Amino acid sequence: MGRGETFMTIILFIYGACLGSWLTAMADRYATGASPFYPASHCDTCQTPLAYWQLVPVLSYLLLRGRCHYCQQRIPPTTLVLEVGVGLLLTTLTPATVRPLLWLGLWGFAALCDARTQTFPGWIVWLAWPLTVWQLSWSAVILTTLLLLGIQFLWQRWPTPLIGDGDLELILAYIIYWGVTATAHWLLIASALALWRARDRGRMAFLPYLVGSAVGWWLIR
Repeated sequence: MGRGETFMTIILFIYGACLGSWLTAMADRYATGASPFYPASHCDTCQTPLAYWQLVPVLSYLLLRGRCHYCQQRIPPTTLVLEVGVGLLLTTLTPATVRPLLWLGLWGFAALCDARTQTFPGWIVWLAWPLTVWQLSWSAVILTTLLLLGIQFLWQRWPTPLIGDGDLELILAYIIYWGVTATAHWLLIASALALWRARDRGRMAFLPYLVGSAVGWWLIR
């Protein structure tokens, strides 16, 4: 890798880490019903507004040793994981990977919201759908869209579904986008992780494991 490529990789990682930090903040605001624009970033425990040096992705977490500067409340380590993960994800950006990275980003935000509330904004499905069916024929687009609408219609009327409609919608999108074989590998990893984490838990969000498996597959492919 040349000096120019190394510099570009570092720049992409920085942008990705900033994006990961922003997505985490937006998911937190979705969970609390707060506006995405105000108030300014603050500690969720003591409500103290954060200084600029406490908002630098990755570095601030390491500098603060994972705790709030004011009240010493522990900052979830997932914050650091997400900043690093999205940073690494963006280092794979090329003209050919713009569409799949946008797709992963939208579903990644859905997974963050789901992890906090076991719900996510419905617009994410429809914003990601054109990216999913982009290369399909018109007949296939119509058929798969009707299937998606059927899932949403039935799940609204099913009192105790075994799997969330968002999980099923993502599985359908993944089959269309990546194929059956990749989906099988991805589901196996996600299910194993979810079962391991669910040993001492009740109902849990499955979407974060589905998306996490997809991101891991993308990074090591």
